[in-house]
Amino acid sequence: MRFPFACPVAFRRLRRPFWLVLGVVALSLSHLSAQGLPPKSKLLQEEGAVYLEGLVKKQIKGRLTEPAPCYSNLNGGRWLGNLLPNQEVVLLAVSEKAFRVRGRAQQGNVAGWVRKDQVAGISQEMLDSLTKLHERQILVQELIEAHQVSLGMTSEEVVTSLGKPDKTNSKVTKEGRTETMEFITYERVPQTETVFDAFGRPFQRVVYIKVESGRVTINFDKGIVSSIEEKEGVEHPAQGIRIVPPPFFPF
Repeated sequence: MRFPFACPVAFRRLRRPFWLVLGVVALSLSHLSAQGLPPKSKLLQEEGAVYLEGLVKKQIKGRLTEPAPCYSNLNGGRWLGNLLPNQEVVLLAVSEKAFRVRGRAQQGNVAGWVRKDQVAGISQEMLDSLTKLHERQILVQELIEAHQVSLGMTSEEVVTSLGKPDKTNSKVTKEGRTETMEFITYERVPQTETVFDAFGRPFQRVVYIKVESGRVTINFDKGIVSSIEEKEGVEHPAQGIRIVPPPFFPF
């Protein structure tokens, strides 16, 4: 059986647009361990598709214009049934030629892939925005896994990447809320001191004291990193300058 939206070539990989590689300092704090990465979907994610779970804040819905054969994957490996026409469906993922939706079939609720032209109410502008959000998600994930931070990240993403800050400060004005986080690195420095044994005889011993070796101050404007200040002792990533576009949720 030929799948109605199968493509003879592999779906294209999403590529980052030029504005993702403009200049901004990305800082690495190797002494901090990750506090846990954003949860990943348990659903097997197919190449060439953008999955909305964890990407958008609220459900995106469309409407089926006709009975829609529904399949388990992009290759049409298993037919799940026909979704009923003239119903509202929830968008779960998008690809070049198909949408993964959740809706009603005769046997009950079904989630699977249908042709794009069978779903009304999903504009090309919306699909372009989802692609940009997905590209941002990939870049932020890379920064988090490398324990780095960059302009455009949210405060939650910074804490996920670098861990709990050593110091925080926040201020609310009529223009909005500003916040500052400080991350401090330390090193153990040996020092020699003279002590006395039980018989009053002096001897020397080495002790280690904790000394600040670097400090990064991250400033936030309305929850988004707006500037980064650093002192000596901070290692920079080998790839140099990167940028994260601020998150946007047009839906």
